Amino acid sequence: MEEKILWNKLRSGDSQALERIYRTYFDELYRYGRSYTKDLNTIEDCIQEMFIDLWNSRERLSETDAIKPYLYVTLKRRLFHSNKKSKKTSEQEVGEMHFEAELAIDQILINNELKSEQSESLKNAFTKLSARQKEILYLKYYSDMSYEEISEIMDLNYQSARNLVSRALIKLSKHILLIVLMIIIALK
Repeated sequence: MEEKILWNKLRSGDSQALERIYRTYFDELYRYGRSYTKDLNTIEDCIQEMFIDLWNSRERLSETDAIKPYLYVTLKRRLFHSNKKSKKTSEQEVGEMHFEAELAIDQILINNELKSEQSESLKNAFTKLSARQKEILYLKYYSDMSYEEISEIMDLNYQSARNLVSRALIKLSKHILLIVLMIIIALK
């Protein structure tokens, strides 16, 4: 079903539309939430509260044809707010909450035939990226989002999102090349 139709059904009070959105996106939202916190109960609570609020405010929701970015942004805000409440952190600290992902990005960026050393080098290189670079690669390659959707989630303009992906990939490739060279030298 087209997302716009599904969203409009939710807005008009169709509880089955809410259930379908929930079932479609829960797993992705849960994985995304784990990138911000390891507290699984908080993630589940935030997702549940988000869907309760969606239902309660359905008549005030604006139209959209992209449900997933809307849900990601909403969950991200809820997690920041939850973190702020639980840790009594300042606004600045909440904005600096780090995106940490346990990604299968190595499966996306390299072929399955690569040796375990190459896979490990990608994981090591991934740790060298900034939190925003990790997040954008997660959204682009793991969640398979468009640059428009990423721009909305990360509050960037379209070109900035493309540039950030490009810089992250360049940084990854430099670290991988360095690690591979070190492995080759060590094997000689």
